[in-house]
Amino acid sequence: MNEFKLDNEPKIRTGFKVPDGYFESLTDKVMQQIPEPEVKTIPLYHSFTTWYAAAAAVLLLAFGAGLYFKPGTGETQPDNSAIESYLVYQANISNYDLYQSLDDDDIKDLEQSIVISDDAIEEYITVQGNYEYYLNE
Repeated sequence: MNEFKLDNEPKIRTGFKVPDGYFESLTDKVMQQIPEPEVKTIPLYHSFTTWYAAAAAVLLLAFGAGLYFKPGTGETQPDNSAIESYLVYQANISNYDLYQSLDDDDIKDLEQSIVISDDAIEEYITVQGNYEYYLNE
């Protein structure tokens, strides 16, 4: 194959020539040919769907916030029957253990809240039938 050098060969002209100042005025010509779009304006007071959507969004946020921040969902104390049933089913807790966990104020509150008549005490002793135990204590 023969050696081919582009610099030594005569250059071929394409036959096309750009007119003088063509690229300087090209953007102006193109911008003039583009039609300007008409901007359609819709006033808010005519569009009731926008107001309905805004009201629905506010109600949805209020309802969601109400569910998220529920009042009264804090920790609640168990009632007396639940505490009693828990203590009944805990076989490893003795009366002495319960007594040790109470302080003086708790014992005074219990003494004031539990009112037992003498008749109820006599009936209990009669039903149990072990008089000697209570008489020796």
